[in-house]
Amino acid sequence: MGVGTIDLLPYTIAIKRNAQFVAIIVILCLAGITTQVRAATEQAMHPAMIPIPGKNYEIGKYEVTQAEWREVMGNNPSRFGNCGDTCPVEQVSWNDVQVFIQKLNAKTGKQYRLPTEAEWEYACYGGVQSEYCGGNDVDAVAWTESKGNAQTHPVGQKQANGYGLYDMSGNVMEWTDDCWEGDCAMRVFRGGSWNNYARDVRVSYRIRFITSIRNGSGGFRLARTKP
Repeated sequence: MGVGTIDLLPYTIAIKRNAQFVAIIVILCLAGITTQVRAATEQAMHPAMIPIPGKNYEIGKYEVTQAEWREVMGNNPSRFGNCGDTCPVEQVSWNDVQVFIQKLNAKTGKQYRLPTEAEWEYACYGGVQSEYCGGNDVDAVAWTESKGNAQTHPVGQKQANGYGLYDMSGNVMEWTDDCWEGDCAMRVFRGGSWNNYARDVRVSYRIRFITSIRNGSGGFRLARTKP
């Protein structure tokens, strides 16, 4: 009996040249792949959310990732697609995000949305007034122009804030639901990004863009009113 190999996605299996044995191995392998796919789908359909103490909303523990976007939308628009599935999705406009949220809500039966500026800022502080979201040491909590190697990074690698939220300063700017000074053709980004200096990832930093703009520095995180 000879021995060969089967390459099936991440699996490489040594097999005997026996049809029945091969069939069993392939079935087991496919079952493992199906479990992985189901887990990825489950994660995208049920983003990790953190309830904000004393408030009536919860907010995403992480920025929405490339994997989560692809699972809902079927594509990955990110400039830094080579960064990987756990990196934040970017190059998504405010309008694109509304489509994502509509599809996610239809799939889950839940009512996700973007946070308002006030919700975002309150969550960013994490219960403690500080210069950045999570503390006064920018390098501990944020990927910035000086430390970001000119690209995004996987979410959750920096220090969380007091509520357990990651990357609210730096990595990617985050869309909020608010219009800019009453002009709803413009919406507000908060938090700064990998492409900003430390002064522009402070809690107080805000910037406006038209709702159709796509930017390799811009992403988002979800919010949801508590049921």
